[in-house]
Amino acid sequence: MAHFFKETSTCESCYRYLESPVALNCGFICCLRCADSLEKSPEGDGILCPNCDVVTLKEDILPCRLLKSMVTKIKTLEPAMNQILKMNPRMKLFQVNMTLDVDTAHKQLIISDDLRNVYFGSKKQDRKKSAKRFRISTCVLGSTWFTSGRHYWEVVVGTSKEWDIGICKESVNRKKPIKLSDEEGFWTVGVRNREVYAASTEPLTLLMVNSRLHRVGIFLDLLMKSISFWDISDGSHIYTFLNISDTGPFRPFFAPANSYPDDQEETLSICPVTNPGIFRRPFNH
Repeated sequence: MAHFFKETSTCESCYRYLESPVALNCGFICCLRCADSLEKSPEGDGILCPNCDVVTLKEDILPCRLLKSMVTKIKTLEPAMNQILKMNPRMKLFQVNMTLDVDTAHKQLIISDDLRNVYFGSKKQDRKKSAKRFRISTCVLGSTWFTSGRHYWEVVVGTSKEWDIGICKESVNRKKPIKLSDEEGFWTVGVRNREVYAASTEPLTLLMVNSRLHRVGIFLDLLMKSISFWDISDGSHIYTFLNISDTGPFRPFFAPANSYPDDQEETLSICPVTNPGIFRRPFNH
C-alpha cells in the first residue's frame, strides 16, 4: 500500500515526488520542470513522450491540479505512514474490545442488548436521565476512554447511506447541536447519500473511497497524535488526521443515519477484531 502511494506520487522522469505535475496528450505525467527537459519533436513545436511516439504541443500540456494536491497530502502523511510500517506487527494494543455507552446515546437511537449495534428509531427510548447524553444530535459514544497509547477497533457500516465514525473529546458539548469539525473536537470520517465521503476537517476534505466500503478499521495512535481510517476489505487508506489535540480524554464516536421509518439496514456495528489485543495493519492480498 505504501508502495502504491509512493508510485502514484512519483515523477516518471526524475523519480522524485511530483512538483507541479503536468500531463501530456498520451497521459504521461511528470514534473513541469521535467517536461521542459524532454526531447523535442523534429519540427520543434512539440514534446515527445519518452514512452511512446505521441507529440504534445506546449499549449496542450495540462496541469494536474488534483494530483498536485494529493501529492502534497501524501508528503505530509509520509512520516505517520512510515511509523505504522515500522511498528511491531504483534504489538499489543489497549481497549480494542469496546461497547456503546447507553448513557451517552440520544434517546432515538436503538442499541442492541450486547451494546455493539446502533440505529436510529422513530420513537424515543425510555432511558434514565443522564448529563452525559446527547440531547439534540443523534449520536452515541463508545464506552472506552482513551488518554494514551495505541488503540484499534473496527466498525461495520454496511450499506448505510449516511454515517459518521471516529473519535471526539470527552468534553464536547452534548446539550447543543454538534458540528463535526476537528476544530470543535471531532475527528471523524463519514458519508452522505451513500456517495459523498468526507473527513471532518475545516473546511471538509472530500475523500476518494471505494463505493463498496463495508467495514472500517480505525487506528488511534496517541503517541504520534494521529488517527487513521482504513478500508478493511482491501487494506486501502481512507484518511489520517495528524497532530490531534493534546487535551484528552477521547471517546469513540458513532452517528448512524437519521432514517425514517425505522431502518435496521442503517445500523452501525462494532465488530470484534480477528485477533483481540493484537494490531495487524490492513494489507493488500
